[in-house]
Amino acid sequence: MAKHNCAICGAEVGLLTEQKLADGNFICRKVCSKKTFKVFDKVHATLGDVTAHIEQIEKGTKIWEGIFVPLMKTKNKEEKLRQIYGLKGVLGYVSPSTGLFALIENRYKIFIFGKTTLACVYRVADLYGYEYESETTKDSEGKDIQKHYCTFLFRNTSGMYAPRIELGSMADYTALEKYFNELFGIQKTLRNSLNNAKRQMDAIKSFAGAVKAAKDGSLDEAQAAATAEAMDASVYGDRTEWIRKADEALAAYK
Repeated sequence: MAKHNCAICGAEVGLLTEQKLADGNFICRKVCSKKTFKVFDKVHATLGDVTAHIEQIEKGTKIWEGIFVPLMKTKNKEEKLRQIYGLKGVLGYVSPSTGLFALIENRYKIFIFGKTTLACVYRVADLYGYEYESETTKDSEGKDIQKHYCTFLFRNTSGMYAPRIELGSMADYTALEKYFNELFGIQKTLRNSLNNAKRQMDAIKSFAGAVKAAKDGSLDEAQAAATAEAMDASVYGDRTEWIRKADEALAAYK
């Protein structure tokens, strides 16, 4: 039986102690695999994906302890966290005052004792997708059970950028979607429809200007970037303030 070495720590691994990655590398299950979130898809990940995710957790856990944990005790309403419920030990917390979003995984040595918390921290501004999914499985008695999930998609992110979190019900997702839509100003109300229409018109004007500039050869990088930002804002809401908050909060952890 062939044996391999863990591509991260170098330990010798075999069939029962190895995790094969998408690029053909192997990592050990005993140490290195446990450094990742359980919901992190290692089967389709490369060695670079895994190492980036481990670094993401190392940094994210420090930010969680330095920023989020103190805010869990705050009495200031403007600084309170918004908790997003997940199952199987994965929870989400949004900090509107800092523009940050944390996913945490709690691990216990014995039942509820010896808790260790791992965290991945993202900028709220980089959240560009929160899509609902459902799956139907069978229980031990052969009955259908529907499971509910939300897949978050983050841009500008190394490591785990598309976490899939199990929720308790469809209602959990509906509340989550409503919260983020309101956070970004893209909910479907009359007032925000007017705001969205203005953003869309700004985007159309910017796009039209870019097309004209491209035709006459005068399009530069700044105009191209402005056009991309305008198009994004028309669909996802203006993220400028969210970016500012997050970058200020993260400055101490760079």
